[in-house]
Amino acid sequence: MTTYYDSRTEEFVKSDKAVPIVRQLHAIFDSIPDKELIAALKAPTGRPGYGEILWKTYIAMTILNLPSFASLIRTLQNNPYIAIACGITSPEGIPTKFAYSRFMRKLSRPNKYVVMVKNIMRSLTRSLYATLPDFGKSVAIDSTDLKAWSSGTKKPASDPNASWSAKKDTSGNPKFYFGYKLHLLADTEYELPIVAKVMTASTHDVRVATPLLSQARFTYSKFHPEYVICDAGYSSKKLRRAIKWQYRAEPIIKVNPSHKKALFPETREWRAIYNRRTSIERIFSRLKGHRRLNNITVRRIRKVTVHCFISLIVVQAQALHSAANNQISLIRQCALAVS
Repeated sequence: MTTYYDSRTEEFVKSDKAVPIVRQLHAIFDSIPDKELIAALKAPTGRPGYGEILWKTYIAMTILNLPSFASLIRTLQNNPYIAIACGITSPEGIPTKFAYSRFMRKLSRPNKYVVMVKNIMRSLTRSLYATLPDFGKSVAIDSTDLKAWSSGTKKPASDPNASWSAKKDTSGNPKFYFGYKLHLLADTEYELPIVAKVMTASTHDVRVATPLLSQARFTYSKFHPEYVICDAGYSSKKLRRAIKWQYRAEPIIKVNPSHKKALFPETREWRAIYNRRTSIERIFSRLKGHRRLNNITVRRIRKVTVHCFISLIVVQAQALHSAANNQISLIRQCALAVS
């Protein structure tokens, strides 16, 4: 193992710094129900177990918050402990950038692998419901912008599925970007994702809210939250009615000032519940800062969907590992970078 690594890497491998990283990798690998996907990735030809190695190293790249496949390959070359944790036993077993390119193309096939990746997240969501008390009782819906790995000014754009959209910054000025949106329904108590959907950037938020709620009911049949919290972008009479009558929940949705008929006095109790919405903003911040949500290096909506769902799966798996070890207080920190 030490014949093809330099002395500096040898010293790092022998130090205590490598041990927590490997423990985190093994813990998250064990928490992800991916046996069906790994079995499907095993090609009838090629190296045995190569699909599993590609999958585990892709998960490791998200856990370690590495910006690109080139950075992942360098990490696997320089750290034998991480390579061995992913199933690699020799330098010849480290995948190439071309192998990862083919792997992403394979993983984004809509009728098979994308569905399997989504099913992994559904399975993790059901496990969170079974493990955490009062999980899903108070939920929030929101979206975040995802910049495409493409320039929207060029004609034609290298990513034909991306579109232009505008989002107001902290000063209230419109900020234009070319890409996608990740729409998320999340638990506000534990700050964990429940269901998600990736759409092109021009899709209005309120149009995705009802499908997200339906997806949550499909994922967990006993989905009956007490509160569904949204900002003014989701101000809609139809959505409020669906939340109240179909899901037996209280819609805590800030009214758009232009909807004069829907205006009502905001009581102190209402504002206290509405303030829970900031939890989903913190989820997006952690995902973007520590789980590669901002480092999109793929094009087309199916690949971007896989990229986003891997980030969410890692967060859920690490939360389950913390809960299994009675470390409930660490669940909110599950999206922090591994050190």
